[in-house]
Amino acid sequence: MTSLLIPFNPLIFIFVISGIASATLAILNKILVDQDRMQEIQKYVKDYNKRQMKAFKEKNDAELKALEPEKTKVMQMQHEMMKMQMPVFASLLPFFAVFIVLGKIADANAWGEFIRLPWGSAIPLFGMKNGELGWLGWYILSSFPLTTAFRKALKHSS
Repeated sequence: MTSLLIPFNPLIFIFVISGIASATLAILNKILVDQDRMQEIQKYVKDYNKRQMKAFKEKNDAELKALEPEKTKVMQMQHEMMKMQMPVFASLLPFFAVFIVLGKIADANAWGEFIRLPWGSAIPLFGMKNGELGWLGWYILSSFPLTTAFRKALKHSS
């Protein structure tokens, strides 16, 4: 496994990989999803949910009954939104290979844990043990702000 040895700082290396993956997914989402229609659906569903919650809190049965015919339309719109996002979800499959390779690189380089967190808890799925953040946790922490930044740069919805 010597071919997987990386002479770079692991924090920077994983941050760059996270950035590449985040940018790729943001671009694919921009290309594959009709952003205007997505925003339209999200606005409609959000408005419907607000009206429904208000009627529910106020125990306004008349309003709840008036909203009932819209329920089918809202469900259809949510289904449409899900179908619009399916190609983006399918594009995630190659990224599982990236995680496998990153794991092998981390093992080959004996990276261990990168960051000691003050609360010292263990969250295994987050790549954290004894309050120390591993490569997967660092990847996840890196990807959140990067994905948000790329989506904003591309003027995405959601």
